[in-house]
Amino acid sequence: MTIPKAEREALELIKEDIKASIPEISELERYKFGYFVLDGHISGLSLFSCGMSEIPNAIELLPFLKDLYLRGNNLSMIPEELCSLPRLEILDLSENRLIKLPEFIRSLSALKELHLESNHMEGLPNSLGDLTSLELLDVSENKILKLPITLGKLYKLKTLDLSNNKIIEIPNSIGELRSLSILYLGNNKINSLPSSIGSLSSLKRLNLRNNKLVDLPETLGNLNSLTSLFLKGNMLKNLPTSTGNLNSIKYLGLSSNQINSLPETIGSLSSLKNLNLSSNELLELPSSVGKLKSLLRLEISDNKLKTLPDSLGGLISLNTLKCDRNQLTRIPNSISDLSTLETLKLDVNRIKELPETIGHLKQLKELNLYDNQIDHLPESIGLLSSLEILDLSNNELTRLPESLGSLDSLLELDVSTNKLTYIPPSIGAVSLLKNLILGFNRLVDIPKSLGFLTTLEVLDLGKNRLNFIPETIGSLTSLKHLYLYYNDLSSIPESIGSLQGLKYLYLGNNKLTLLPESIGHMKSLKYLFLRSNYLTELPKSLESMSSLQYLNIEKNNLKGYLNFLTKLELKGIKILK
Repeated sequence: MTIPKAEREALELIKEDIKASIPEISELERYKFGYFVLDGHISGLSLFSCGMSEIPNAIELLPFLKDLYLRGNNLSMIPEELCSLPRLEILDLSENRLIKLPEFIRSLSALKELHLESNHMEGLPNSLGDLTSLELLDVSENKILKLPITLGKLYKLKTLDLSNNKIIEIPNSIGELRSLSILYLGNNKINSLPSSIGSLSSLKRLNLRNNKLVDLPETLGNLNSLTSLFLKGNMLKNLPTSTGNLNSIKYLGLSSNQINSLPETIGSLSSLKNLNLSSNELLELPSSVGKLKSLLRLEISDNKLKTLPDSLGGLISLNTLKCDRNQLTRIPNSISDLSTLETLKLDVNRIKELPETIGHLKQLKELNLYDNQIDHLPESIGLLSSLEILDLSNNELTRLPESLGSLDSLLELDVSTNKLTYIPPSIGAVSLLKNLILGFNRLVDIPKSLGFLTTLEVLDLGKNRLNFIPETIGSLTSLKHLYLYYNDLSSIPESIGSLQGLKYLYLGNNKLTLLPESIGHMKSLKYLFLRSNYLTELPKSLESMSSLQYLNIEKNNLKGYLNFLTKLELKGIKILK
């Protein structure tokens, strides 16, 4: 369709100004460059990131222009000619160098969206309040200190983004924005909220992250439409009791505050799905928390909790519970009622034992208990048929139960840094296991059944007291990493040569006097660590290890092998002697 001559001429003038051709595009987007035609007129123009320092005057000759995108240029001012665009509905001036918005902006009475993010503005004019058709205003990532009272006149506004500025206070007039659905105020310096905020009857999302709020007004509980409230990184010490009136809220983020207690009314949040209270000063949870029947995720990590309420078992929809980094000494038996739980984090506490009822968690996939004081495991742990990750590192365990072999879904088991002297033969039945971390224990031997773990990729037995490795280790055909450093090994079985996929082999700090010739069969091996042994010779088969890149033989007695080592170096192998 042919566009009017006057508009074609205006387009030519704009091309001359920006020194670039402007293509016609089939749809207009913020990051596209070109013009868009609708009903025979230029209705959209995007001059995205074309290096402009001034807006071309000829733009005023496009009277049917509705959408104007000038994002990502070097604009420092807005010319008055822009006010000659009576139909303009979207104006994008983001990512420029604007210092202020002119008072004559009020002339753009049809404007529905105004994008001013990522500029250098320190304030907004009072005339902004005259843009009564405005539905979206984005002034994020500027240097705004204060908001005009006239902001409250934008009665059609649905989205207001003021995040990443330097705002200290919010005017009372904000309560007049009855159509507002989204309000972003994160990363400012706001120290209090006006009580009028409770009048935002349409508000669904309120982001106040990383401000300086010490308390919240009781009127916050009037926000009946609110579904998400982000308050992370403030200085809140408590919540108003009216919080319990937020009957539509699904996400409540309160991490990194100074909250030491919660109101009992928190249990009234019947729609709540995600509650994050991590990194606070909580000493206990109210029993009413067990009434949150819709809750899917509860994060209470990094607090000062010594116990969990028995009512926790009432969280019948919960799939994630994070209680790590507290002062817990026990887990309530009622945890067995969390039949939908998939992730349970209890690491870095003072837990001494697990309840037998732990075995009732049939959906549990991840159980983290590292850095506690657990000295034994209940046999019922073998009933966790869905468990994929079990971390028990840094505890006081001396043995593992036979029932461990029933964990059919287990992929990762970490029991490093305990006091283990015994691994049950049933370990060989954990057929899907990929990572087995047993380092830093007191193991003297390992069961032959370990050879049944044909999917194992990482086996860490470092820093134990092993004096023997069974031949069955050669059956671990999927193994890529094998750690046997700091043990009492004087020999390695010939079967080790069957580990065709092995890439890293750590044998340092043992009592090895020789290595089997079969070691040369490991065609995938890249790193071989033999430091601090009693080796006096090396197998000739090392020459045939085509993937070997690094060989550490420090602190051995291989003086007679200098020529052989030179040969290996000539093949590109880095050797530490």
